[in-house]
Amino acid sequence: MNLNLNNQSAKLSPMPDIDIEKKKEEQQKRNEWLKEKMELRHKQQIQFIMTQTNYDENEATQKLQACNYDAMKVVSEYLGIAPKKDEYAKKTKNQKVFSVIRDIMDSGSRNFMMQQDRAKKLEEIKKTMEMKKQNEQIEQTESQRDKNNIRIMKEKID
Repeated sequence: MNLNLNNQSAKLSPMPDIDIEKKKEEQQKRNEWLKEKMELRHKQQIQFIMTQTNYDENEATQKLQACNYDAMKVVSEYLGIAPKKDEYAKKTKNQKVFSVIRDIMDSGSRNFMMQQDRAKKLEEIKKTMEMKKQNEQIEQTESQRDKNNIRIMKEKID
């Protein structure tokens, strides 16, 4: 039995070496492909910077390296556009979620208060309009009463 195990291990040992070599070759091919892709992307970024600015290739490369290979940042700096500060940048996801919820709740509360104020003002306007109508009616009844009184007095005099 011991003899069988030695024979089996001798038969299996060449196969793993071939597999390891194939994996290393595949990994090298992947690495080369990635390098080519990165170089192509780098060249595209430099071309983009050169078309959007007056930089030459060397200057564009230096600026790109200075901005951590962010082409948009290079162009923004050239155009003098200040980067926007993200108010949620230094918060955890949970804090960001609750900040957004709080903002929504605050705006809803503001809207509700504004609606309440509008309703109150409308109610006041309605009351003043009713008061005016009542005053006009009172004035009309008084003027009619005065006219009636004057007519009655004229009749008594006649």
